[in-house]
Amino acid sequence: MLIYAGIDEAGYGPMFGPMVVACSVLTLEDLDPGTEAPDLWQRLHTTVRRDGRGRRDRIQVNDSKKLYTPAKGLARLEEGVLAFAALGGLRPANLAQWLEGLGECPEEGRLAQMPWYAPCSDRPWDPLPSACTGDQITIVASMLRTAARVAAVRSLQPRAAVVFEDQFNQMVTTMRSKAAMSFTFVARHLAHLWNEHGLSHPLVVVDRQSGRRNYRELLAMMFEAVEIQVLEENPRRSAYFLRHGERAMTVRFEVEAEMAHMPVALASMTAKYTRELLMARFQAWFKQRAPHIRPTAGYATDARRFREEIEPVLGELAIDTKRLVRMA
Repeated sequence: MLIYAGIDEAGYGPMFGPMVVACSVLTLEDLDPGTEAPDLWQRLHTTVRRDGRGRRDRIQVNDSKKLYTPAKGLARLEEGVLAFAALGGLRPANLAQWLEGLGECPEEGRLAQMPWYAPCSDRPWDPLPSACTGDQITIVASMLRTAARVAAVRSLQPRAAVVFEDQFNQMVTTMRSKAAMSFTFVARHLAHLWNEHGLSHPLVVVDRQSGRRNYRELLAMMFEAVEIQVLEENPRRSAYFLRHGERAMTVRFEVEAEMAHMPVALASMTAKYTRELLMARFQAWFKQRAPHIRPTAGYATDARRFREEIEPVLGELAIDTKRLVRMA
C-alpha cells in the first residue's frame, strides 16, 4: 500500500483572519511503498476533475484559488472538501465538529478573547454544509466512494492547524520570521505522518512557496537520529529520503505542487475552506456592530481600507488589536 500525503496552507499573507495549514492523506491499496505516485485525477476520472469543463456532476479538485473567489462562492470548494472528508469518515454537522475532526478545536476561553469567532447563545457554531445542501454532499460523497473503491483509493481523515491571530503574532514576534512560523506547522504534520505511517514509508509532498531550496537542516532539527538523504535540490523541487530503523519517509517540497499532486490540492482546498468558514464569522460579527463598514476578506489593499475604517470603533468594542490585526 502506498500512502500519499499532501500539505498546503491558506491565509499566509492576509492582515486579518487565521492561517490554516492542512494535510490530506490518500492511500493506494494496489501500489507498494516507494512507487512513484500516479495521476489520481486520471484514476478517479469518472467522478473527479480538475476544472469546470465537462459534466457538472463531477467533483472538482484543484488549487483552492481556482475554485474559490467571493464571486464564485463556497459551493464548489465545499463540495469537494466534504466529499473527501466523508470518504475518510468525517461528516461534520457544524463548524465545531469540523474543527474537532481536523484535530484543531480551540478552547472557548481563548476564543472569548476573539469574539468574532467565539460561539454564544445568539450565535452558535454555523451548521454545515454552508453553501451546498446536505443532499448534494450525500450524493457526491456516494459517487466518490464508488469511484474510489474501483480505483483502490482510500482517504484518511484530514488534519489542519488553525493559527489564529493572537498565536500568529506571538510566534512571529518570538521567531522573528513568518516563514519559520509557518514551517513549524508543516513540521507538525510531517512529525504526525512519521509517527503514524512511518512503517509504511509514505510519500509526502509539500507545496513550496518560498525561494528556499535546502530543507535538510530543517528536517534534521525535526528528526533527530534520522538518516536524511538528499535526492534532489533544484529551483522546482527539493526531495529527501528519511530513514531510521524500519521507518522511512520521502518528503518533497515542490513549486505549484497542487497542480500535480491531488493530496496537495485537497490540502489547499481544506485549508481555504476552513479559513473561509471562520472569515464568514469574522465578517458577520463586524457587520453587526459596524454595519456602515464594508466587510473584508483580509487581504492587502482592502484589509488596509478595513483597518482604517474600523479603527474608530475598536475602542468602543474593547478590542486588543494584537488579537485582531496580524503582523506582516
